[in-house]
Amino acid sequence: MKTSLNSTVLVVAGTRPECLKLASLVTALRQQPSLRTVLVNSGQHEQMVERTFAHVGIACDVQAGQIAPASLSHALASLRAQIRRVAAEQRADLVVSQGDTTTAYAASLAARDLLLPLAHVEAGLRTSHPYRPFPEELFRRRIAPIAALHFAPTVSAAQNLRHEGIAEARIHRVGNTVIDLLRWQVESPDPVPVPQIPGVRDLITLTLHRRENYGRGLDVVCASVLDLLARHPEAGVVCPVHPNPAVGGRIRRHLSTHPRVALVDPMDYQPFIALLAHSRLAITDSGGIQEEAPYLGTPVLVVRENTERPESVAIGAATLVPPRVDRIVAEADRILAAPPPARLPFSADAPYGDGYSGERIAAEIARFLAIRSAQTARPAAVPA
Repeated sequence: MKTSLNSTVLVVAGTRPECLKLASLVTALRQQPSLRTVLVNSGQHEQMVERTFAHVGIACDVQAGQIAPASLSHALASLRAQIRRVAAEQRADLVVSQGDTTTAYAASLAARDLLLPLAHVEAGLRTSHPYRPFPEELFRRRIAPIAALHFAPTVSAAQNLRHEGIAEARIHRVGNTVIDLLRWQVESPDPVPVPQIPGVRDLITLTLHRRENYGRGLDVVCASVLDLLARHPEAGVVCPVHPNPAVGGRIRRHLSTHPRVALVDPMDYQPFIALLAHSRLAITDSGGIQEEAPYLGTPVLVVRENTERPESVAIGAATLVPPRVDRIVAEADRILAAPPPARLPFSADAPYGDGYSGERIAAEIARFLAIRSAQTARPAAVPA
């Protein structure tokens, strides 16, 4: 029989954002004396996961196996089976999933298959539309009923879970774990070089990858960027191009010949944060940038119909804009004409937390498993 001194926590990651948002938690879990932590590379983006964790000094313990490019449903089924196999082989006592990726949902289903408690990191994010963005919104809504522990990053995320009937005792507002990594980066004394474009004073960071912007959406954003560069001869764009050919090919077709556009390979975390910190504006459909940029004093244009991070919009750090050239250019003009916003401090009052979320989550998981182990070990009452 297991005791609280050898409880096994299975942490599953399959994409670059998951790695970044699990780094501080994995570090904190490995410092818990009562826990054995097993970090699993799900195989969704196998090489990217290895590279991203290595960049922050973390190694995976288990490779679940590669998955061949396929439909979303086939990828989900394959990931679910692989994670379930690893969880059984490792005799896991609890599974950790992060966010709203295919890996996160597959890990949640694998935990349910094995009747294991699930801890969901970054729980409770919601948009106003149940299928937008797809499939992320669908996945996070389906993960919620499975999870035993919900680690909500913000006040609104915790409130969303309450509205869905999640018991208060299962909800823990802890801040967002990516802010832990960001704090490490900001406090690092080591300088990181930033891409330079000759003759450019104002850098603009551009990132695009969401399915909702495939096709016409990408065309519109790229047209907006070209219009913006024509209006601002002192501005230049650095775009880390997403490896998905449906995204990268279209971006290159529109932007590759412009002298003030630098299309670069996907960047490791430290150089990307350095780029974002030196940028006058970020144009993105990403979720994570909406959390990081306010701490760097970089305003963000979020090219989407809705966002699961309303806190950034509420404090004026992000502006939600639909994929229309006139709206994107007008909002970018407004931002570039205004003074840069002040940086958010790493404090408990900041909307995404103070940068110590991983430690809080690790402590709560250790407490949860200690209680669970004690209840399992307690002998049944003998009838008089």
